Amino acid sequence: MKFEKIFRNLKYGVLKPKIFIILFGLFFLFNTNLSIAEIVFTHEVAARPDHVEPSYTDLGGAPETKDALESPQGGTFNHNGTLVFFINNKLSGSAKTDSVTVSRLATPYDLRTASRVFQGGDPIIDIAGGSGSSRTTLDIDFNNDGTKLFLTALTGEVFPFDLQIPYSFGPNSGMSFTADSEVDLGARGELEFNNDGTKMYFVHGNDNPTLDEYTLTTPFDISTRTLANTQSLSAKINPSLTNKQVVTGFAFNDTGRSMYVLIRDENLNNDTIFQYQLRIAFDTSTAAFIGKADLDFGLVVGTFSNHLGVVGHVFNGLFFNGDGSKMYIMNDSGQDHAHQLSLSCNFGVAACVADTASNIGSQVELASKNIHHNTSNIFKRFEWLRRNKDSQNLSNHNIKFNIYNPILASLVKKKQTSLKKNKSSTVKTNWSYWSHGDISFTDQASTYQIKPKKIRTSGLMFGGDRKFGDNNFFGAAIRYGKDNAKILSSNQSIGTDSLTLNFYGTVAPSESTYTNALIGLSILRIDQKFKGKLTGERNGKQAFAALNFRSKNNFGILKLDPSAKISYGVTSLSDYTDFLSNVTTGVNDIHESQMFEIGNAAIGFLFHMEPVEIDTGTIRTHGGLEYVHDISPTTTFFHSNLSGAQSTKIGRYSSKNYKGNIGLESIFNNGFTFSINYERLQHLDKDRSGRTDSFLFKIGHTDGEDGEFALIYNPIQNDKTELSYTKNINGFDLKINSNYSLASKIPDYGAKIEVSSTF
Repeated sequence: MKFEKIFRNLKYGVLKPKIFIILFGLFFLFNTNLSIAEIVFTHEVAARPDHVEPSYTDLGGAPETKDALESPQGGTFNHNGTLVFFINNKLSGSAKTDSVTVSRLATPYDLRTASRVFQGGDPIIDIAGGSGSSRTTLDIDFNNDGTKLFLTALTGEVFPFDLQIPYSFGPNSGMSFTADSEVDLGARGELEFNNDGTKMYFVHGNDNPTLDEYTLTTPFDISTRTLANTQSLSAKINPSLTNKQVVTGFAFNDTGRSMYVLIRDENLNNDTIFQYQLRIAFDTSTAAFIGKADLDFGLVVGTFSNHLGVVGHVFNGLFFNGDGSKMYIMNDSGQDHAHQLSLSCNFGVAACVADTASNIGSQVELASKNIHHNTSNIFKRFEWLRRNKDSQNLSNHNIKFNIYNPILASLVKKKQTSLKKNKSSTVKTNWSYWSHGDISFTDQASTYQIKPKKIRTSGLMFGGDRKFGDNNFFGAAIRYGKDNAKILSSNQSIGTDSLTLNFYGTVAPSESTYTNALIGLSILRIDQKFKGKLTGERNGKQAFAALNFRSKNNFGILKLDPSAKISYGVTSLSDYTDFLSNVTTGVNDIHESQMFEIGNAAIGFLFHMEPVEIDTGTIRTHGGLEYVHDISPTTTFFHSNLSGAQSTKIGRYSSKNYKGNIGLESIFNNGFTFSINYERLQHLDKDRSGRTDSFLFKIGHTDGEDGEFALIYNPIQNDKTELSYTKNINGFDLKINSNYSLASKIPDYGAKIEVSSTF
């Protein structure tokens, strides 16, 4: 009776290699089904936080019992979305409330979880001593850490306040105002800053609105302003609007590439959000109109006014949460609600816009990762060879062709029999074969230009090398890699498939010094995705080289190898178009072909211990520490869209890094070898944070008659191909294989493990 235990489709980590047929090249086959979707707004809540909490005392020292919203004008959040600040314009009468009210949010940026008002006040009145029309507050903003507060008044003045306790409106918060520090910018308006506070924007909101852009010599110091440009918004919007326009909301997206203006046309009695794309981030002179969303006549789905239950259709304020997945507008005219809407794409009001800088930055980073993983794996092989240079651990890799053509099958059978006879009669070969799997996880923080991202890479490498003389080696290896970069606070991701052929060698003029060298050639396939759907395809070619100089020193049982290494590569990417419009209502980006360089220089040391003997073999510990300096030059990438020709500069993410690794390797008496290695690349620049964690593992086997490595090719069944390894262990047959079909448009590839025994 035959008893079988079969574990099929066990897919995990590096055992999901999606192995392509190494001996026949690489084919990238995709069958992507795209469906175009329009922008959708989902109304989540018409929020009106309840009355104040007990014992609430405002900035003027008076008890406050009124609502959070009375004639609301706008709002904003603190840096992490746990506090929401509303602006009100009801400063007299029985419904009087504070011009600024503050509520806590149990869930960041979600008005459905807002608490009762627990703080508030009238800073322009109680702190700055404002009177008359200047008492009316229209807009609010903070600096990046919440220690500066800016309020705009109906008269066009901007009042700056200093806060000892960030974001605090309590009577003991230490809020202060320097006399006469307010600036008069003219008529009523909406206020914004760029990300680092070096630019200030003010939209004059009455009749034929204009937008002023100021440069600030000192960040967030409005007294250091210089007018950079001014322009009429009427020339950039729908000409059907009349000249009775009032700007009631103004905002940028998080990268400054999109701008939004909420305008109420009083003659037409409607409110509209106009979206612009900026050719240069935060440079309003480069703004181009790309679309609009009418609040009163429907936002693509349903009728907006009926959905909100609005009477009067007066909207004020316009702001977003941190990643642009939610939008907020205020309703006046007796309704007094803050409306929270989720967006079908981040910051997509009239059209979805790609974060081009983050996309390009991710492509450059993944190209750099490909060079890093190939060189790292090969140099790990160098280290293994040096540690085991006196051993002869040679693998037995057989090739089997499974072909259902009778003539070919007969020829192949004869050839395989001949190979088997030759094997038994010849001496051991000087070639050894190895395989290496790697998985890495990278978390990169944002830069001024590029959003944070999570990068996951995996790869499988096969190689063979030969020993010449006592200390010299030469070999070749091929690696297939699969990488993915998820751009956080975004709907975008980048996927890369790579195939790399490496030639490597080591020359040792003496026992104590040696030089390792590597040359690699790669082909890349880059997929641009939006919400998981393919929007663009880019091809790439890559060539790189690395040199490593080492010397050997012994300190008792510790073997220490100081080293210096340099690597440099050139990557060429094809032109392509990011067809965002194939997936959603969006703007397409056209990218030109580009060539860029990637380089690193490192100095450090490796160490390994003398092997420890155990009953089943030996175990050895090894590791290393290096300082790595990124010497990659800055590259300018060129692209264009509706707003015109653009350029984006991408430089090294972090110039100063250290790389450390620790590993364990076992060589067993039965011929098996196993090693595992943990490696971390840590960025050290003051303005950068992030790291890459890598796990590398290797399984090998010496010569033996009970193990077989096979390549099985079947042209009858869609050119099905298998790479497999079979081994008998204590009466059990272990088989590990991966398959791939050349002809299939939806290729099936993965890893499978089978364990069987006969009784």
